[in-house]
Amino acid sequence: MAVGRIDERAREVAVVSFGHFERGLTSDEQAWLACVTAMGGAGALAVEPLLGTAAGRRVLGRGGGGDTTIEVDRAAEEAMLAALDRTAPAAYSLVSEELGYVTTPDAGWWIAVDPVDGSLNAKRGLEPSCAALAVADRPTVGDVRVAHVRDYARGHVFSAVRGAGFISSRTELEWPSVGAPVEVVLLEAGRPDRHGFAYGDLAQVIRGQSGQELRVRQIGSLALCLCHLASGVADVLLAPVPSRAVDVAGGLLMVRETGGGAASLDGSDLWTQPLDLERRAPFVAWRRGLDGRDLVEAARAVFY
Repeated sequence: MAVGRIDERAREVAVVSFGHFERGLTSDEQAWLACVTAMGGAGALAVEPLLGTAAGRRVLGRGGGGDTTIEVDRAAEEAMLAALDRTAPAAYSLVSEELGYVTTPDAGWWIAVDPVDGSLNAKRGLEPSCAALAVADRPTVGDVRVAHVRDYARGHVFSAVRGAGFISSRTELEWPSVGAPVEVVLLEAGRPDRHGFAYGDLAQVIRGQSGQELRVRQIGSLALCLCHLASGVADVLLAPVPSRAVDVAGGLLMVRETGGGAASLDGSDLWTQPLDLERRAPFVAWRRGLDGRDLVEAARAVFY
């Protein structure tokens, strides 16, 4: 499909979605939402023929974030940044997991990009991987104004605008009822040799909020985990590893816009961390309707 048609299709999706937000969007918000939607669509088209293939997992070197860059990362980033260049409505500074930093003097916007969150999954052909995008009017996690995540395998899209709410293409979903117990806990614990908690301790984090069907799942994409909290698919996310803002900034806005919350496990301020490529605060996040104070206290006791 021609590039122009990709961009036009992305704009149409974004415009249709505006009616589902809780308030009307400003012209800046509309323009940036259309831009990141176009970026996510371009990334999806670029990675589709590479997921789980030998060509897609060809090693190219190391990216700006320090991790190994493979062909699927490069292809996604190249397509997404080309879409950004064509559709950005204003000057911006950029941080992207592969390219690194592009600073524009006097830019009033900051863009955080992870072209493939869940690269190991994408490399092996496992489904959970996505484009994670955030647009901020100041360079911190708490200043993200527009967020967008594109699920590469399933085609779902998730978007949020600060103060305007959250939308998702997963329209068939229903929120857990008031007082519903915790049933699905998502865990992103990384490499097993870097953790010392006992598996049974995870039940202590939930304490009196869990039900008989409590289960733990690990999917390998922090951005999608946060989307699942915002959608009500999952209840709690435990991420006891330092995380990068490019992975979580947009998803954290989605959780906040749906009435959920998040807090660091090491006592730092999760929301004031800069939009950069450093691995920073481990954290816990939860959907709306849960007691976040108890979750934070219990999670810190287990992991710290």
